[in-house]
Amino acid sequence: MEGPATKLLVSKAAMVRNGGAARDLLRNLPELSKRFEVKFCCLNILDSQREKIESLGVEVICPDKQWEVKGGIWNEISAKQDRSSKKAWESLEGLREAIEWADAIHLTTGAGSMDFPSMVPSYKPLHLHFLESKSGIFDSVSHLNSDGSGMWRAHVVHALQIYHRRRIISSFSGFKKNKNWIISANSNYSASKLLEEYGITGGVLFPVVDLSEFQREHSPGEDQVIERLRGPNESEYVVTVGNLSRFKGAFESVEHIVGCDLDLVLVGGGGANENQEFEAFGRDLGVNIQVLSNLDSIEMSILMKRAAAVVGLAHGEAFGLTPIESMALGVPPIFVDEGGYRDTIVDGVNGRLVARGEFDDWRQALIQAREPDTRAKWAESGLFRIEELGLSSENYASQLEEMLRPLL
Repeated sequence: MEGPATKLLVSKAAMVRNGGAARDLLRNLPELSKRFEVKFCCLNILDSQREKIESLGVEVICPDKQWEVKGGIWNEISAKQDRSSKKAWESLEGLREAIEWADAIHLTTGAGSMDFPSMVPSYKPLHLHFLESKSGIFDSVSHLNSDGSGMWRAHVVHALQIYHRRRIISSFSGFKKNKNWIISANSNYSASKLLEEYGITGGVLFPVVDLSEFQREHSPGEDQVIERLRGPNESEYVVTVGNLSRFKGAFESVEHIVGCDLDLVLVGGGGANENQEFEAFGRDLGVNIQVLSNLDSIEMSILMKRAAAVVGLAHGEAFGLTPIESMALGVPPIFVDEGGYRDTIVDGVNGRLVARGEFDDWRQALIQAREPDTRAKWAESGLFRIEELGLSSENYASQLEEMLRPLL
């Protein structure tokens, strides 16, 4: 007879942008809730995400006044945002009780997450899923202007971040000293950065894709969703996902599709003024841009399914869940030949890996992506790649169980 289920507190600070990490968590929670007794805590969340989690019978612990993710140079230098997340965690009603209740904790990195471990007793088993370092802390790219200029300013800001950098490095120190705390990276590339930047050796726990979410066939109501998202615009388009930072490569995505007769739809974006500036940047280059924020998983998959391709030029992307999602939908992934994208895309087999700045190669890749025979071939190979990498929630949950078992 089996004993009571292990109590697992799952945590991630920021959910509202519905980025790859948030989508990955939502896909894993159903299987985790079968194997563990689960509670979930965060500092912000979309209503659709809360409903999905609570439908599993999982309690959601989140403040009524949700924590906001803010950028800006002062935040980067002073770590003001991180300090605000620490206060938000400390004042979150019910969190201390949930930590005490849990047999183990599973935390995902991201904005605001690394102030969570300071609340966890050293004897409590804690698993950290390391996705990537905060952009700008170990690189200068994030501080560049949108057009790539301002290198002098980027170097100055990077130098002034010494306090912020020390603070983040310190937040990982417990994982070097505490035998009850362990880390897994989300790709081989991330594991190499974890060792290089923090001196920590971690395993690899790949994100997952739930193929049932990604229906390749036309579904009822799909046309209405596209009409609501795209309006009367019937132009062909490519999708890119991320915020409006140089690090995520949104502006470079525009530059690399110039002359391809394609619109660019950015899922994510920034504030209203930032989005308007981004759209104006596209107009100057002859590219029509649309920014869509806070899409739920269904809207996002439908939008991607109708795209000519999904593109990405992020700098040092840890894994890149978006290429996997596009493969699941049978949509060609065209991504920069860097970072974690190399873990999932095999160039010319299930998509394209193209060098940054090679504009003619990008145009050729986007022509390939619109050829029916090539598209069908890559779509079939994409499903094989997902299976080959074992990107299922069952595998994820099994690996997490195995990692936590010696600590319980």
